[in-house]
Formats: sequence, C-alpha cells, structure tokens
Amino acid sequence: MTVQERDTDDATVGAAAVSRRGAGARSAGRGGPRTATNRDVTQINRTAILDLLRTSGPLPRREIRRRTGLSSATVERLCQALLEEGALELAGLDRTSNGRPSNLFRYVSGLRAVAAIDVTENNARGRILDLGGNVLYESYEPFDFHRANASSVRLEGLLTLVDRLTSDETGLRAPLAGIGIALPGVTHDGVVVNAIELDWLNVPVAQIVAERTGLPVLCENDANATAYSELRHGTARDAESAVALVLGTGIGAGIISEGRIHRGFGSAAGEVGFLLTSVNALGHYFTDRGDVEGTISEQVEPYMRGEAGHVDRRIGPAFRTMMQLVEQGDAEAMRARDEFFDNIALICAAITVVLAPRVIVLAGAFAQYSELSAEQIARRLIGKIPAVPTIVPSRLGFDAAITGIGDLAIDHARTATYLV
Repeated sequence: MTVQERDTDDATVGAAAVSRRGAGARSAGRGGPRTATNRDVTQINRTAILDLLRTSGPLPRREIRRRTGLSSATVERLCQALLEEGALELAGLDRTSNGRPSNLFRYVSGLRAVAAIDVTENNARGRILDLGGNVLYESYEPFDFHRANASSVRLEGLLTLVDRLTSDETGLRAPLAGIGIALPGVTHDGVVVNAIELDWLNVPVAQIVAERTGLPVLCENDANATAYSELRHGTARDAESAVALVLGTGIGAGIISEGRIHRGFGSAAGEVGFLLTSVNALGHYFTDRGDVEGTISEQVEPYMRGEAGHVDRRIGPAFRTMMQLVEQGDAEAMRARDEFFDNIALICAAITVVLAPRVIVLAGAFAQYSELSAEQIARRLIGKIPAVPTIVPSRLGFDAAITGIGDLAIDHARTATYLV
C-alpha cells in the first residue's frame, strides 16, 4: 500500500492509505477523518519499498515503480535516502530490458536484528535474527528447579536468557529492534493471564522484559506462533485459513483466519482443551484443565513417567510412550490409543464445523507420529462433518514456535509504520 505525497504541509489519507491489516484510517480521538503529514506519507511509502524488496529480492527502479504505483520522483528520492541510511544496497545491474542497464536495489536484512524466545515448562530457547529471518545466534536456558519454587525459577530463567541475548556475549553488531516471546497459556497484551504449564497467573512479562532491556517486547501464545510459522513457511503456507493443533503439556490450537492470527476476546481463542466431551461435563467445574484435556490426560496417565518422587504430567511425552508400546503390540496401549484419538477427533470436528479451516497442522508432540495421527483423525471424521480439512504434520517441528515468534517480532520491528 502506498500513498502519493503532496506539496502541502498535511495530507489527508483516505481509503487508499489503509494498512495491510485492512483497517481504515480512524479518527485521532475525535470524529472526522484522520490526517497525515508528509512525514507519515513518506513512512508508508518507505515501508512499501522495503517490504517489496524484502519479499521479492533485488529489483530495478522501474519495477519498484510498477509494483508500488509510486511516481518516478518518489522512488528515486526514497531509494537514494534508503541507500544512504544503509537500509538498501546496490546489487549489480539489471540487463533484462532494452537500453541502458539500471541499478538493482537489494534490502539489507542485517541492518537491525530481533530476539525470539520460546518458553516451555522446562526451559527457554532464544535466537537472534536479522530482519530477513536469518539466524545469527542461538542460546538455551534450562530451568533449575532445585533453587526456588517453579514459578519463580521459570521467570528468572527467562530473564537470564534475555540478559544473554541482549549482551555483548552474542558478538553481534546489529542493534536489537525488539524482542518476541512465545509462551504457553492465555497471553493478552503482554500479560500471561493463565499458564498452567508455567504456574503463572497475571504475570506482566512484556513489561518486565521491556523495563529490563529498554526494548519493545511482543508476547504471543505459543500455539498462535506455531500457526503463524506454518502459514509463512510450513504445511499451511498460503492456506489463508488454518489451525495448528499443538500437543504438549496439554493441548491447544493456534488459529489463522484470512491470513491473520485470530486471538478472540481476551486472546483466549484456541483453548480447545476446555471443549466439553458430553452433557455429563455440565455437572462439573473446570479450572486448570478443561473437560476434554482432563479426559485425554486420564487416558494417557498410565504412560506418564515418574522419577525421584515426581511424575511428569505432560500429555505429550505420555503420548509418545503410549505409541511406542502400540508399536510393540501392547493391547492395553492400543485401547488407550483409540480412546485418545477419539477425543482428538472430537476436537478437530468442533474446530472444523465452527472455523472451516482449509488445513489442520499437527504440531508439538504429534511430530514423531504425525502421519499416523493424521490418518487416525481423518478416518474418524469422514462422513461425520460436512467437509474434512486436510490434516498434515508440522513441517517446522520443534522450531515452529520460535520461528513464528521470530517472524512476528520482525513484522513488529520494521523500519516504518503503517497508519491504523
């Protein structure tokens, strides 16, 4: 989206200046149209050029003009300014057209960087990425539960990793433009409202990390980050409507609708573990685990491993243990498998009849048995719902959440801002 610049001090931005997210120009506190200065218009057009070159690779000025709709003078002026700032660089000559060869302009992804962090029950994993998505540095922080209560240990471990990623230890010169953090549980406006996996309730993670680093911080539910990465790079690429069903400590879903993350009211969309399995559930109350998640947990409980007085209550590892016994011909494990997939199919049926996704991606602990899981679920749904979506394994596997939060952090940290 671009806006032709004017010679006046202010430029009224109409429907043509809406952001990619489709939001029209809104009033700034009072009724009436929102106006923009020439600086605002320049930012929008700079962003259009940078985004085009970031996604399309090197292009000559004439192709930039054609694809953005900007005037020759505007493209000439902005490309020169971006060259001087180091946001663009020359990438040789374009000899594909008749006449004199022209310069090719290339986006400089290494001008700035972002940090991406994936927090799980037992550890935090971090990366630094340039704005082209290239991994420049990676680190890992296991949580030491011997030192304090588990909730505090996880927060301290996260902050230890943040300190490392923002320190000179990385050896990187590109300044960080922001931090993205993927977290389990309901995460809204930077606050982890409820994450059973982490023992966190109303923890203002974004504020804590921002005050520690002085950087913008974006927090996102890990299933949403997984869904976004599969949309951008994985098996849901270009699907526009997709769901990532993530099996871990519990079970959750990240929802993509019309190419965007659907978070719902309070960012609580996708908490599919709270779906009800029958009318009997109406006689009970559910707090930490929902009905279907609790039912699934009970089904795999015999396969939860315990050591040193501690039992690993995560559904994902128990699922893998159960499936290993199925491969060995264990009859009890086969019965548990069938009950497990009956409930997973109920979740997929509910998701499908409400959202009608084109693709359901099986992520998290499904990974090792994803093809088999897809077959088990699809077989149960055929003839039971109007249309069965394509059910596929995650392409990104263990990297899905950290890749997705990295992409979101890059999107959040681009050089200029679209008006909303």
